[in-house]
Order: sequence, then C-alpha cells, then structure tokens
Amino acid sequence: MRIACKKTVLVLVVAMAVVNISGCEALKKKFVRKQSTKKVTPVLVPQDYKGIYPNAVLYSNHFNYWRSWTEDLMDCLDTQGSNKREKLAAERAVEDLQMMQSLLTAEKKEELAKYIKFYEGVQKKMELGQPEKMEASSIKNDLESRRRVIMRKFEPKEVKAYILKEEEPLKPIQTTEQTLPKK
Repeated sequence: MRIACKKTVLVLVVAMAVVNISGCEALKKKFVRKQSTKKVTPVLVPQDYKGIYPNAVLYSNHFNYWRSWTEDLMDCLDTQGSNKREKLAAERAVEDLQMMQSLLTAEKKEELAKYIKFYEGVQKKMELGQPEKMEASSIKNDLESRRRVIMRKFEPKEVKAYILKEEEPLKPIQTTEQTLPKK
C-alpha cells in the first residue's frame, strides 16, 4: 500500500513539473492584444455627391419618406407614444414635404403649400407638448384625411409632368441633415 501511495505521489509530482515547465502559453495568448496590420487612411478630400439621382427619383424618395414619417406620427398619436418621437416625425414630415415642393414646378408648388402649412401647424402642436387623448385623436383624423389627399394628388406617377427637369436649378439633397436630428 505504501508503495502504491509513493508511486501516486511520484506521478503527481512529475505531472506538476511537466505543467510548470510547459507554462500557460495558451492562457497568455488569450490576453495579449493583437496588433492590427491594416492601417486605415483618412479621407482627405470629401466628395460631393449632389446630382447623382434624377429629380424624379429624389421626389419619389421624399414622397416615401414623408409617407413613412406621417404613418409614424399617426401611430404615436394613436398609442400615446413619446413626445420626442412625435416631434421628430412631425419635423421630418414637414422637411420631406418641403423637399418635394422644391422639386415641383410653380403650379404644383402652390397647391402643396397649403398642406405644408397644415403639417407645420401639427409640428407646432407637437412642440407644445404631448396632446391629450381627444386632441390626439382629432389630429390623427386630420392627418389621415390630408395624407389620403396628398397621396392621391402628389403621388410620383401623378406629378411626373410637374417635376423639375435636371437642367433647372435645384438645391442639393442634404442626406446628413435628413438622418441626424437637429439640436
């Protein structure tokens, strides 16, 4: 029995010696920071991308953005969502309507102006604070009726003849301002 115990102790001592000699290289590899070989070069000259898309495509995009922001605003009013989200949706809907207006000829600009004024009024109401349930329902119904009219009268297929030609001057699209909230 004593010999078996001595053999066991001897095997354990040899095993510990082997582990100590080999070290913890695998463990070290996990914690050593790896050097990146790829260097990223900064953009020194920004590129101007205005004029890439035809006005008809820009109009269609802004029409879709406006529709999305309007639906988001109506959803917020229906579910009593956050006021910050309501303000953002109202603001962006107005911006997209204004961009749509800038892409149209004078005849259609005037027609769209009254709807922009309505949306600006809704935006002011949202900036005053979250509306009560009855007022929110009223605003939602007004938005729904105006949305249907705008979708019928200003759908890209309907106003194709009234969209400015590419030769006519146009303010370039500002994609950064479209995606970042204003402070």
